[in-house]
Amino acid sequence: MAIVKRPSGVGATVRTAEDFIQGAPDAGDQLAELPASSGVMQGRQRQVSLALPPELLTRVDEMARKLSLTRAGFMKLALTRAVEAEEVTHG
Repeated sequence: MAIVKRPSGVGATVRTAEDFIQGAPDAGDQLAELPASSGVMQGRQRQVSLALPPELLTRVDEMARKLSLTRAGFMKLALTRAVEAEEVTHG
């Protein structure tokens, strides 16, 4: 592979990783200002990020596979059931 010279002016338009991260809709200090329903929309759904212990994620994946669901489908089903149960319990 040949080494080529970088085109002029490219460096001025390249954003740093920090600038990119801070430009995200849920970035840093902006997070406190956003309502709970903020985030990126994917069609008619809102995308969220969720950290889980590896052991729980393994169990989720196994159960999703048994039910012929995707991981996301299983999580939506489980969360819907949990919210509905809490609504019945706590009104």
